[in-house]
Amino acid sequence: MTCPFNDIAYLSGLSNIGTPEMAEHGALAVLKRAVRGSGHYDGVGPWPYLWVESPRDLEVLREGFRHLVTLTVVTQPGYVHPVQGGDTSFLKHHFVYDPALPAPVMSRRTRTRIARCEARATFRPITDVGRRMACLALYRRLLQRRGLTGCYVDFPDDHFQGLASLEAGVFFEVVDADGPGAFSCGVVFNGILQVLHMASSDEGLRWDASYLLMKGMQEHARSNRLRLMTGGMPDTGSPGLRQFKRKWANTHEPVYIMKIINDAALYHGLCNGVLRSSRYFPGYRATAGLAAMGGPDASLPGGPF
Repeated sequence: MTCPFNDIAYLSGLSNIGTPEMAEHGALAVLKRAVRGSGHYDGVGPWPYLWVESPRDLEVLREGFRHLVTLTVVTQPGYVHPVQGGDTSFLKHHFVYDPALPAPVMSRRTRTRIARCEARATFRPITDVGRRMACLALYRRLLQRRGLTGCYVDFPDDHFQGLASLEAGVFFEVVDADGPGAFSCGVVFNGILQVLHMASSDEGLRWDASYLLMKGMQEHARSNRLRLMTGGMPDTGSPGLRQFKRKWANTHEPVYIMKIINDAALYHGLCNGVLRSSRYFPGYRATAGLAAMGGPDASLPGGPF
């Protein structure tokens, strides 16, 4: 099964990031974004990554979008670019649970939390589209709690509707007598279960519903011989989030980013002479004049939660 992130129908659900645009030659699409106040456009790959099938795809990315000032594309976990340096660099590691490897060792505290969850709640997959969409309330509440409403992770309803209707889409929930305590959703393809979103209700946070959710997803991955990918650390991720992700993983995969500048003179002009020394790209989206267009995560698609 091909990666759904490469499908232009999937990109159409990412209207909060940009407008899908196909390459003139080659079946690849990116999201086109206006560079405010300039009359120019740049591009970013699908969130959370683009799946590279062959060197031809890299050629299409470098040659098929020359009309865009820059192009920022994160490629799939585990894909190592044939030529390092230049417009390609390491971005981060993604956490992975591989059922073919020894399971991660759980601490006594983690085992206690899981046992308490199992005593009051149930983990189960969600197959009904309407019930899948009902989980959106938990995600919107997550954004409110973390002050992320309006950021690039504030995906439109169309994004979730697409996932809920997708053949490769999977949704899971943990429910007790009061209702859903946590949910997650993602896609299954190429022997991978890629988690895209995960959220707990306010009550679910109090009784650690996410622990039973993660345990259930691991068991699902093991039963179906799927590698469970839970993404990398966002730039603003807390030490607690890193610790949570790490405890469920037994390996990791490198993720690389392509940072293509198609018009160097125009690029530097848009940066107004201010080029940050960090890995942030493109630099003009981090300058004071364009800061309102979004923080680094708007141009560096990261982990799913």
